[in-house]
Amino acid sequence: MSTEQAPSHIQKETAKAVQNSRYVRTHLIHRRSPLPGSWWHAPVIAEIPGIIDKAGAKPLASIMPIIKETGFDGIVFRPALLDFYTSKVYLDQIIEAGKQAGLRVIVRLSGGDYAPDLTPSLKPFYGAEESTATTITRAREALKSGADGIDLGRIAEDPNLPGAKERDQEFSDLVRLLMFELADFSEEKILVAEARTELHEQYQYHLQEDWIHNFIDNRLQRAPFSDAAIIEAIEESLFERDKIGVPPVWKAINSRLIMEPDRPNNYPGSWEDGTNTTRRSSMRIIMASLPGAIYLPFGFSGGHVTYKGVAVRPLPPINSIEERRLAHTQLALRLRKKYDLGNANLAWVSGLPWQTPGVGVFTSGSVMCVFNTSNEDVFVPLENELLLRSDSTREWALPGAETVLRTGPPQIFSTTEREEQNTLTPGTTAWFIPPVVKASNR
Repeated sequence: MSTEQAPSHIQKETAKAVQNSRYVRTHLIHRRSPLPGSWWHAPVIAEIPGIIDKAGAKPLASIMPIIKETGFDGIVFRPALLDFYTSKVYLDQIIEAGKQAGLRVIVRLSGGDYAPDLTPSLKPFYGAEESTATTITRAREALKSGADGIDLGRIAEDPNLPGAKERDQEFSDLVRLLMFELADFSEEKILVAEARTELHEQYQYHLQEDWIHNFIDNRLQRAPFSDAAIIEAIEESLFERDKIGVPPVWKAINSRLIMEPDRPNNYPGSWEDGTNTTRRSSMRIIMASLPGAIYLPFGFSGGHVTYKGVAVRPLPPINSIEERRLAHTQLALRLRKKYDLGNANLAWVSGLPWQTPGVGVFTSGSVMCVFNTSNEDVFVPLENELLLRSDSTREWALPGAETVLRTGPPQIFSTTEREEQNTLTPGTTAWFIPPVVKASNR
C-alpha cells in the first residue's frame, strides 16, 4: 500500500515561491563524456544542399580546401544524378578531393527532401537512386571510393497512409543491410539519417532499434523562436539520447529557404517563419554551442550556392557579405574546438538579475551562451567577457575571441565601448566567459 501523500498547500506555495524567486539557478542537463569518442560523436559537417550532377562535381571538389579552412570536419552531399557505373569518376573526384583536404566525406543516397520539392514526400529516391536494392549497390561503390559514411536523408514515412508499416520495415531492413556493408570496410564508417519527431512512434523506433550512428531529429527545425521553445527542444533531445547512450546530432537551418526566402516553410510556426540573416546567424551560434554533432548548411556557413533545377553548384563566397559570413563561421568553429564544446557539460541558467523574459542562458563548458528572443535589448554585465556575437564580425565585437585565439594584440576598450559590445539586440546570440565564482571559506 502506498504511503505517499499529495503535497500540502504549504509545500505547493513553497515550491512556487522558489520557482519564482530571483535566486540564480544552474540546472545541469548533460554531462561530458570522460572518454575520447569516435570521430562521428562531435563533428561539424557542412551540408551541401540539393543534388550533385556531373557539372556540379568539379566545383564541389574544388572548394574542399575552403570547407576545411572554415573549420568543418566533414561534408555530406547527394550525388543522385551521378550514375556510379558510367560516371563513377565524378564521385571518385569529389571523395578524393575531400580526403586530400582532411575532411570526412559522407555520401547521401536517398531522402524524402530534395530540391525543388521541399514538401514531405514518400518517394525517397531520385534520379539514379531508383530503389532500395540500388541504394545498397551505390553504398558499396561509395565506400569503395573512400566514403566515411552513408546518409539516407530524411526518412520518407507517413503512418496515416496505406502501407506505412511495410515502408517502415523496408527502411529498417535497409539499415541492417547497410550496417553489414559498413562493417565490411571499417568500424569507423557510419550511417546517417534524419527523422521527424512529430511521428513519435516511428521516431522512437528508429532511435532505439535501428541504432543509426548520426540520427538527426527535427526538433530545432520545428521550434518557434522563443527561449522556452528552444530550451525545450534541446533538453528533450539530450535527455532521450543520454538515456540510451547515443550522441546528440543537431540540424536547424533549411538550406533552400536561404536561397529562396519566399518558398513555403516545411514547419509553419517555426523559428524560420519570416526569418532573416540575424536570426539564422543566431541559430548557427546556438548550434555551435551544443555538445554532439552539428550539420550546418554550406550556403549559409562558408560559401555560395546556386541551383540549376534540382542540381546545385557550390562555390566560394562571391561577395563581401558571404566573405564576412565565412569568417564568422570560421571564428565560431575555432572557438568551439578551443573550448571543446562538442563534448562539454551543458546547463541551463535562470534567475540572473539582467535575464529578462525571452532571454535564454546556458553554459557549455566554460562558455556562457546568451540568446535574445525578446523584442528588447538586453545588457549583459561587463564582468562577462564577450567572445563572439552572432550579428557582427567587426573587431570591436570580438575582443575575447581575439585574445583567446591570439589573432591579434590585446585590445583596450572604454567602458562605453564595452557596454555597447555587451548589449544584445533582439534576435541575436553571444558567447561570453563568465566570471569565476569562488566558494567562500567558512
